Amino acid sequence: MNLLKLYKRESSTSGTGIIFMATLSGVANAGLLAVINLSIDTASYEGLNFRYLLLFVIIFFVFITGKKYALSKSTIIAENIIRGVRERITDKIRQSELYHIEDVGKSVFYTRLTLDTNIISECSVTIINSAQSAIMLVFCLMYIAILSKLAFMIVVSFLIGGAVVYLYSQSSTIGELDEAANKETEFFGLLEHILDGFKEIKINRKKNDHLFTFFRTVAAEAEKLKIKTGLTFVFNIMFSQAAFYIMIGIVVFLMPRLGEAYSDLLVRVTAAILFITGPVDNVVGSIQFIIRSDVAVGHIYQLESELDASMRVYDADSSMPVKEIKSFNQLCFDNVSYSYMDKKGRPLFTIGPANLSVRQGETIFIVGGNGSGKTTFLKVLTGLYYPTSGTMKLNDQQVGIGRVSYPAYREMFSVIFGDFHLFDRLYGLEGIDKDRVNELLELMELDKKTSLADGRFSTIDLSTGQRKRLAMIVALLENKQIYIFDEWAADQDPIFREYYYHILLKRLKDEGKTIIAVSHDDRYFHIADRVMKMEFGQFSEEMSA
Repeated sequence: MNLLKLYKRESSTSGTGIIFMATLSGVANAGLLAVINLSIDTASYEGLNFRYLLLFVIIFFVFITGKKYALSKSTIIAENIIRGVRERITDKIRQSELYHIEDVGKSVFYTRLTLDTNIISECSVTIINSAQSAIMLVFCLMYIAILSKLAFMIVVSFLIGGAVVYLYSQSSTIGELDEAANKETEFFGLLEHILDGFKEIKINRKKNDHLFTFFRTVAAEAEKLKIKTGLTFVFNIMFSQAAFYIMIGIVVFLMPRLGEAYSDLLVRVTAAILFITGPVDNVVGSIQFIIRSDVAVGHIYQLESELDASMRVYDADSSMPVKEIKSFNQLCFDNVSYSYMDKKGRPLFTIGPANLSVRQGETIFIVGGNGSGKTTFLKVLTGLYYPTSGTMKLNDQQVGIGRVSYPAYREMFSVIFGDFHLFDRLYGLEGIDKDRVNELLELMELDKKTSLADGRFSTIDLSTGQRKRLAMIVALLENKQIYIFDEWAADQDPIFREYYYHILLKRLKDEGKTIIAVSHDDRYFHIADRVMKMEFGQFSEEMSA
């Protein structure tokens, strides 16, 4: 079972105490049945009733104490396991490669680390509760065997027959649950499109309706799969309950004809059967949760395995120390290409081969139409994508080989992509001069919109242009050697556009910073040292600045 694999791999806490206390609780629960039956036999003798009452209280205390310990301890272990898994997988996500994150999709990560882990969390108590019920069931069967071997054979026959029917009905359930879980992930992906693309679908009714049609289709398919598995579980629950009533009917009506007819025996056996009804329902009802959790664990480990595989592709980096590259003279692209691949490994779109040299302190503008490959080139340039072919050299040393590792190389850049993410805190900038932050907020005319307190911005709920200016503040505070700006000025008013081109870029250049900016503002091309034009994934020409 994946659940057992999860416990063995993730928990350093011994489960011996839980097993012992769950067993003790199960035995005590069965003991309550014996005490109750003995008390019924001696109901007319007050002295004996008092003794059995005391015994009942003691056994009940053992039952409650054991069950509370087992459930509490299992909850703690389960939550510790889930926290560890979430931390480890999140750590692997942040160390993974961008192409893999883009290929898998955010909805898969959200589903695995939220929905699936929550299923496992909820299952921990169910497992212990069902285990305790199973132990009690065993001892109750032993008690029935002491009362009547015939009754024992009847009960065991029904339990075995019920188990066979149950296992037969469950033969396809795991696959159906796996399919339903994948459909749920697809559902979350479409919901993500609706939320992230809300502005776009709000102004385009056809796009809105078309997307919602897909959403409804996936929702209906998920519903169909979940109903199918749910009805299987309903059948199993109803079957187990019906079997008990049939079993009681056989004991009450047929046992007397088979030679065991006295009423005291029937009362005791019937009471015992009724007493185990609850535990059997617990065991049967818990199976669906255990199966769902087992499937969830399988999905989580599959995701982790895929992350590990993607990281091993460039394992050479993992052993390299991340040493700061304090300066550089030249960055060269030598026949560098990068290709997006389909599932079968066939190239879909390729940039390059590119031959380009960037000198320290240069300001380079890149121009080109939508889909020309500019953003992909920037991802290769910053080390987020690895070249499919060709080499990148920094100061005549190949990036990724020798002393220039990719992690160290990436540390040279501060980037504001077109689809940038704005963090609410100054992560990685602890101990920053608050006066400097306030100065930049005032310079970018954001001091009335947000402020910094305890390393966190009071709000990032700003307009697109304001968010870009706040991202620029963070980039300036990072103080890296190379700045990458992807259409930063596109959402700025004329005043800030002028400031960006005539003051900010010039100031950064005077400080010795290297700037590579995507721009379509041709009236500012004279500010750049070079203007490179990109078409169909290749630099077609170098335009005059």
